[in-house]
Amino acid sequence: MEVSKLEFAALTAELRQLNEKEQFLKVFLRDHPEYRTALIGSTGAYEADYDSLMDKLRIRWKRFFPDEPFFLENSLYNLREGFFIPEGENVRIIKNLRYMPLILHSHQFIELNYVVRSGGSQIMYENGTIPLRDGDIVLDPPGFSHCFRAFGEDCIILDILMRVSTFDTTFFTLLTHNSYLSALFSNALYRPAKGCILWHCNGDIALQNIMLLACQESLAAEKYRDKMLELYITQFFLTLMRRHENEAVFSIPMISDSDEQFRTLLNYMQTHLQDITLTKLAMQYNYSERHILRLLKKHSGKSFTELLTEIRMNRAVQLLKNPAIPIPRIAAQLGYASKGYFVKVFRSAYGVDPDTYRGTDPVTESTADQPG
Repeated sequence: MEVSKLEFAALTAELRQLNEKEQFLKVFLRDHPEYRTALIGSTGAYEADYDSLMDKLRIRWKRFFPDEPFFLENSLYNLREGFFIPEGENVRIIKNLRYMPLILHSHQFIELNYVVRSGGSQIMYENGTIPLRDGDIVLDPPGFSHCFRAFGEDCIILDILMRVSTFDTTFFTLLTHNSYLSALFSNALYRPAKGCILWHCNGDIALQNIMLLACQESLAAEKYRDKMLELYITQFFLTLMRRHENEAVFSIPMISDSDEQFRTLLNYMQTHLQDITLTKLAMQYNYSERHILRLLKKHSGKSFTELLTEIRMNRAVQLLKNPAIPIPRIAAQLGYASKGYFVKVFRSAYGVDPDTYRGTDPVTESTADQPG
């Protein structure tokens, strides 16, 4: 199925309309033009400026919308998965807010940005600025501190938000044959990232069609929406890799020999969850156990056991979405000798046991909040 030119034009026109938050922000920037140029964070030297900006926004919001909660309330510098991705969903598509002051932020999830119309927009980070073009695709790993400069109605950017566990189990495996990209995401998934990846894809009608279909699906709020979105985004990512894999532009040099070693170790751990041990990992690559522990600590900040548990828990979350797989089988697939021990580890990671988690994460979704 393809999106016709008329459908694309209609959807673009719909996305071009300013929503309530954007209208509010546009007026705010008109009255406070200093925030059109000031790059602001929420920590260190930026903290006082950030607090001042939040106070001004909050006071004005309450004046115009006294009965509505401030839309940035509890939205921290490091944006949480649960704040933006509703429970029971793995992928969410929203429109990037235009006229947002230049607040540097990072997030705990994977963000993919699709530039429908650039309108002169830019992605900004502490050490640089990248102008964006129509059709550009930006992949922002967790921990990458950035913001978008989008001060016009023609700056139309779609944000695709993905849980790390979903990316880890669904998309990361697609990169295993590209050592550079997979090394980057080995680092990105398990330690804060310092840069982003950019693809210039203007004129790629296939990617445009998939993204617009995904956007339409997101707006429809029909049954199985989350599953359909996962399929569309998987198709989008596969098409991107097939057509533009070697055209990736990196905001900073990001990969070293040590990174490549970490990627190799991580790939092996992810594909041998049932029987992996530190000793087996060391023997597989003829490394000393001390060298492996040092590499894992450097790149993830975690011990072998901590990193293995995180990988297993990411995989567990995905396996639990299939109600046909019994809990004992999931435990065995992940390398746990007993269901009881798996339940204990899962409860420690997520605060509930696997059966309860499965019960609150149904296969059928229907009426989640629409993007805005």
